[in-house]
Amino acid sequence: AVVSTQSTGSCNFQSCLKRNFIAENARKAKAAPIRVDPMKIHDREVAKKKEEVTKSYQRGTVPDYLKERVSQWKEEERQRIANLPDPTVPEGHVVMDQKEKEETLSVLIKSKERLVTQLQNMPLRNDTLRLHNTRNELESKLSEIDDAIKIFSRPRVFIKQE
Repeated sequence: AVVSTQSTGSCNFQSCLKRNFIAENARKAKAAPIRVDPMKIHDREVAKKKEEVTKSYQRGTVPDYLKERVSQWKEEERQRIANLPDPTVPEGHVVMDQKEKEETLSVLIKSKERLVTQLQNMPLRNDTLRLHNTRNELESKLSEIDDAIKIFSRPRVFIKQE
């Protein structure tokens, strides 16, 4: 029951002297994978990402997200100002549209012309009470229309809200 040295992996003194342990260790060292500290790997990746960011960064230019944010602020400010009530408009009133104002003014001018022609067609003498009352009535309507024309000739006309 003699056990051979080759099967057990142990060596006798003579065979151990012939082995070159340094060369064996060198071969094993070359074949072994290199183990690197995970923190060093992470640090290298972070440095690489930082380098890529600095390469793509353009100095002196405003980033797009800031440009978008500034335009958003301007839009919000414009909407805020648009929603503020006009301080020149009295409370409970609204400004009349330009188109509507012009239409009203043209109607008033036409009715003034009609009243003036009626007044001119009347006789000069007011002999009867009916002629006298009609003339006074036409003149009062004419003065009302003149006042309304003055009002609607202004640059801004305010209408009372209901």
